[in-house]
Amino acid sequence: MANRRRRAEVKRQVKSGELSLEELFELAAREECVAQMRAYDLISALPAIGEVKAERIMNNASIAKTRRIRGLGPKQRAELFRALVR
Repeated sequence: MANRRRRAEVKRQVKSGELSLEELFELAAREECVAQMRAYDLISALPAIGEVKAERIMNNASIAKTRRIRGLGPKQRAELFRALVR
């Protein structure tokens, strides 16, 4: 239950802009429950990105909808940064 609350808190911070994508990946390296978040949930939590846009970004980066943050490879992370960081 605590892990769910922590993931919900992280998603809220991402949505509000308190936590950047780079900071989130650093946090995932330290916290197991954050590393277990699905990449799709993370992307769709970002401001101005809905479900359709999140799916398009994931397809372009060759990321499966069920992939977790921990499971993203270096090329997939780079593709996400390129698509999301402006």
